[in-house]
Amino acid sequence: MAEFDTGQDLLRHFLRRVGQILPTATDESTADRLIDGKLYLNEAHWWLCARRPYRWARKSPPQQFVSIAQDEVTASVIAGATVTLSATLTPSRAGRKFMVDSDGLPHRISAHTAGTDTLTLVTAYTGDATSGAGRIFQDEITVATDILAWPSIIEVRNRSELLLVSEAELRQITAANSRSVDRRVRYGAFITDSVLRIAPWTTAARLFECAYNYRADALTFDGVAGTDTPIVPRTFRQAIAWRAEVKVANDRRDFDRAKVAQGELDEILASMDAVEIGFQKSRRFVPPGHRVSG
Repeated sequence: MAEFDTGQDLLRHFLRRVGQILPTATDESTADRLIDGKLYLNEAHWWLCARRPYRWARKSPPQQFVSIAQDEVTASVIAGATVTLSATLTPSRAGRKFMVDSDGLPHRISAHTAGTDTLTLVTAYTGDATSGAGRIFQDEITVATDILAWPSIIEVRNRSELLLVSEAELRQITAANSRSVDRRVRYGAFITDSVLRIAPWTTAARLFECAYNYRADALTFDGVAGTDTPIVPRTFRQAIAWRAEVKVANDRRDFDRAKVAQGELDEILASMDAVEIGFQKSRRFVPPGHRVSG
């Protein structure tokens, strides 16, 4: 529909539909109504983009990132929060983790000047060792800054999938000092929207690829093509307005209006889902390591 080409079109339509239950102004040039309308529509746009792993919402091409290789080191002296190594390191290892193998207690490194042999830890070292063999590693990797939903990660070398779990589950199933170089099961948990913790961490640099629904830039509502164009396919963009209307009606406790808008929204969502199903072949998929009986 031409009516829904841009965010500006959606805003005008939305305000015509729900203007009377937004703050008390009577025309769409009033700032409070515009601010409310823009907030509701942007929230609805992101909600719709995050609802399913729609083809149109996926990052293209998928984001690639490389894990950080560990350093096998020898600590000559550990005193408080200061670790003196037997050799210098370049570049700086600030932000990574240091662990003495005999203790198995990862400590974060707060400071390290490239080309020097001195690490400063975030806290005083709590293990028993005062020297010995250890390693510096990084199990927390910034994947991308625009991840919205439905991340899926594979290791490119062997096409094995990184099993994504919650942060709490990751703590339960793997130890803080878990490391591996073979092709065993590897887990991951997003500890922020963009930072992934890998367990066991990779001892060598490994190439990963992450597919995900990306977070589109906020609509500008100025009618400019590109910056004010929803990423939702044109034939389904009215769903953004319906979702925003459902949200504002519920927020204003106008449940009759919310019920009507929800019905309109559900009809469009069903059409969207039917299109996506049409790109898949009907089959029963059994993940590796599982069996089907009966």
